[in-house]
Amino acid sequence: MNQIKILHCADLHLGAELTSIGNAARQRREEMLLTFDRIVSLCREEKVELLLIAGDLFESSGVDIGVVHSVQKSLSEIPDTIVAIAPGNHDYLSADSPYFEEDWPENVHIYQAGLTSFDLPEKGVRVWGTAFTGTYVTETLLPERSISEDDTIQICVMHGDLVAENQTSNYNPVSPVQIRFSGFDYLALGHIHKRTEILKSGATAYAYCGCPEGRGFDELGEKGVYIGTVYKGGVDLSFLPVCRRMNLEEPVDISGAVSNNEAAEIVLRTLRQRYGARCAENLYKVILKGALDASYTPDCAAIAMRLEKEFYYIKLKDKTHVQADLSELAKENSLKGIFVRKMLEKIDECKSEEQASRCKRALYIGLKAFDSEVTLHEN
Repeated sequence: MNQIKILHCADLHLGAELTSIGNAARQRREEMLLTFDRIVSLCREEKVELLLIAGDLFESSGVDIGVVHSVQKSLSEIPDTIVAIAPGNHDYLSADSPYFEEDWPENVHIYQAGLTSFDLPEKGVRVWGTAFTGTYVTETLLPERSISEDDTIQICVMHGDLVAENQTSNYNPVSPVQIRFSGFDYLALGHIHKRTEILKSGATAYAYCGCPEGRGFDELGEKGVYIGTVYKGGVDLSFLPVCRRMNLEEPVDISGAVSNNEAAEIVLRTLRQRYGARCAENLYKVILKGALDASYTPDCAAIAMRLEKEFYYIKLKDKTHVQADLSELAKENSLKGIFVRKMLEKIDECKSEEQASRCKRALYIGLKAFDSEVTLHEN
């Protein structure tokens, strides 16, 4: 049975500024390149025959030429792996596109406008793909009719937005119905930075591999690539983590803490328990939770300062609340008592957990205000 070993990656956004993480940004930009090198090394180690890059390899057309040359050099070191690149909405084909630079290795195929293909006759494989030629593509780039023929393995790589039937998108809308009738054996997608499982529509398998390295706290958890084999009518692909660090949003209960030192100790102990040996390598957004005495309000900046030597990057947000007997406070014949009664009534009237949570948060901030403990940054 004919089959081909592939590695599917996307959305590296090499050259991105990463300004949200302050002083760590420069190192993280270099680490993104190292992650790309890791993907290339995997191709060599695992004898990958086809590397699919489903768009946004670069952050923009204006990416530093040194980054482009680094990518070219890495890809030249895997001459036995065919590389298929489908430019996306960030690194779309333009007059100043890095894809029009010289010195791309012979094993690299960069798709142009319109759906086109090249063959790997010794493997019985046809590899389809296309490119964004601007930031927006409002019509699907998938074929209008099935391209399937004889026993050729049909693979496609593209940047696109998975949508419901008749739903619109500015980023190459692709629906499961269109995928079903495409005739592809595997459709390697990019654009969505959170991976999907290997999905199926008709005979066509398809997936987002997600980004291989998270760039912020909207890209949480372990990141990586899909690797495995594609054959006629099916795939055998597995997710393989490749990220150097994880972005993590972690709730930590600091109930009972009475100082910033104590809060920092609880955070450190909790994260070490959760992540063990890799604990210090990650980037954390810690949400402080729990009940605290009204005499203590956490200072997130001060706690972060105490922890900065323990972690690559950490920031905190205070969502603790005042330890209080609300039923007793509601009985008070005072402005505070009236406030508590009104807020408890409002919470009872909430029609969703989200509304109730917001009202409870407002109640606890109000109680802090009564004790002169609220800060300008409380939200």
